Amino acid sequence: MFSGKFGEKLMVGVGLLLAVGLAMGSGSLHNISWDKLKESHWKVVTGKTTMDLQREAAFKSKPASSKSENADETAAGNRNNERTETATAMSTKTARETVKIVLYYADKDGEYLKAQTMRIPKKEGIARAALEELIKGPRKGDGLQRTIPSGTKLKDINIENGLCTVDFSKELRDNHWGGSTGELLTVYSIVDVLTQFPTVEKVQILIDGQKVDTLAGHMDLSKPFERNTDIIK
Repeated sequence: MFSGKFGEKLMVGVGLLLAVGLAMGSGSLHNISWDKLKESHWKVVTGKTTMDLQREAAFKSKPASSKSENADETAAGNRNNERTETATAMSTKTARETVKIVLYYADKDGEYLKAQTMRIPKKEGIARAALEELIKGPRKGDGLQRTIPSGTKLKDINIENGLCTVDFSKELRDNHWGGSTGELLTVYSIVDVLTQFPTVEKVQILIDGQKVDTLAGHMDLSKPFERNTDIIK
């Protein structure tokens, strides 16, 4: 086979002859224009029409900036998808994580506090979540008694410089069953639940946003309380 420039020229010549031959075979050589002859020549040589070649040339001459912009858009889309997938994975992982807390309820005789451990979903505001569990009361079958009167609601909680200020609704006082031991168990169930967390050293109890003198007439609630482990059995 011929190669190099000679081969290329030979192919062009052969192509031109074939184009002329096709035109003569059709009996229309005297009617064919030079442009049409070139068209036939290119189709024979390359297997493509002039329009096909023009389209290819236009595609090859497309500005590099357009290709670059498309690549940038694709990369940006991939990054956004990766961020969304990462955020979803982290959210799912957090939702599955749990943390152990300790709650304190009255024993069956109502004389001491007894610890009850449980696991709750890990989230911000774990101290609030623990108090809300305390308000619900102990699990059935554990032989423990609630220390927070029914109807009591947690209104607010704030921790600052080791002091936890916790605000309850009026039911904490109005629905209390009374007695010095009963009041002691209520107060320290709240205090000991909150002081299990390292950010809490003392607890100030409020009712409807205000300091009160007492719950049942036996303890001074106007001052903060520290943890008391002597009452835990």
